[in-house]
Order: sequence, then C-alpha cells, then structure tokens
Amino acid sequence: MKRKSALILSLLLTLLIATNVFWFQFQEPRKTVFVTEVIDGDTFKSEGKSFRLMNINTPEKSEKGYNEAKQYLSQIENKEVEIEEISTDMYGRTLVRVYHQGYLNLKIIQEGLGKKFLVHESELSLFNNAEKEAVEKEKGLWEKSDLFNCLEITVFPSKEIVKIKSRCGKINIEDFIVADESRKSYKFQDIPLSEVRLHSSEGTDNETDVFWNSKSNIWNNDRDTVYIFDHEGLLASHSPYGY
Repeated sequence: MKRKSALILSLLLTLLIATNVFWFQFQEPRKTVFVTEVIDGDTFKSEGKSFRLMNINTPEKSEKGYNEAKQYLSQIENKEVEIEEISTDMYGRTLVRVYHQGYLNLKIIQEGLGKKFLVHESELSLFNNAEKEAVEKEKGLWEKSDLFNCLEITVFPSKEIVKIKSRCGKINIEDFIVADESRKSYKFQDIPLSEVRLHSSEGTDNETDVFWNSKSNIWNNDRDTVYIFDHEGLLASHSPYGY
C-alpha cells in the first residue's frame, strides 16, 4: 500500500514539474522600461524606441474617442512599467503587453476606449468578453443607439458578405457606418432597410445589395467583429464572430 502511495505521489510530482516547465516555456519574460512619451491610445516611446500595445486598436486623431484613449494611456508617461515583448509590427514597433496597476491592454478594452484587434490566440475569450461587457455597460465608445436591438447581423466572411436585417420594420440607415476591428469602414447612402447584403467587392447598388467597392478583403475568415454606428456615432450593432 505504501509503495502504491509513493508511486502515485511520484507521478503527481512529475506531472506538476512538467506542467510548470511547459508554462514557463511559453511565458514571455517581463522587463521594466521607462515611458518617455505617449503617442496615442495604444502607442508609446521609451528612449527613442516605439512600442505598440497588442490585442487592441484605439481611435486615430480624427476619430471619436481619441483624446479619451490617449489621456488614459498617459497615466504611464514618465513612469516605469513592466512589459512583455511579443513581436514587431509592420511599422517596426515592438508589440507588447503592458503592466501598470494591472494588465493595461485589457483595462483599455474594459473601459471601452478601443476595439479588440488581432488578439493573441491565448487571450481570445479574455478580450472578447471584456469588450462585450464594456458594450453592455455602454462604456467609452459604446454608447448605444436607440436602434441597438433592431439589427440582425449575419456574416459570410469567405464570401465577403454581411447581411443586415431589421427587426423593427423599415428604417433609414443613411450615414450609418459599418466597421471591422481594424480601421476599415463603409458609410451607407440613403437606403430604407428591411434586409440588405453588404458586399466588400465592386458592384452597382440596388434595393437588396450594396457594394463597398473595396480593392481588398475586409472580413477575416477566422474571426472579426461587425460594428455598426448610427448617424450620430452611437453603436447600433456589435456582432463578433469566431471567438
């Protein structure tokens, strides 16, 4: 009996050690940097080097919410923060997780100050759920339109089609904006909506089909989010898929 207990204990210890080794192999080492300048809501500099917060996308200078996002990130200006360096983006900026009184990338999403964007596989549920909660609480960017529950969205990403159906009878969606998780957006012309298909491709608009006339694909095949804002910039629909 003692030999059996010892064997079980030995196996448990081996499993614990193996688990810890696996965990530490895939954890990025943290280091401390001094933030010399905050550029916007998701970018900062440290000693001349540019860093971009991963998993998020905050508004550009011309967009609603830019000042609020930049002001929030400015809490780390002229301070030391911990970072995990993940990779480099197309602009040569180092993609990082930032820690300052918590996980700052995630807190920005929780406060509704930006969109989730190119989320790391290990954090998909974390960031998707944080954004959903921010939408429910109408935080930051996510103040809801009176039509928020009126639109039913179906995405066919491989066909680059978004079907938008009204649950509230015919509504005029002139100047409504459809956007993805990046910075791509489309503004509707004067159209009474009961059901319409938005194609990313080129074409001629009619009563049931409208065309983005984009030269490239809009919707990621694996996962993305359809955001629709009304003519006042209020959120009319929030429809993630693939998370």
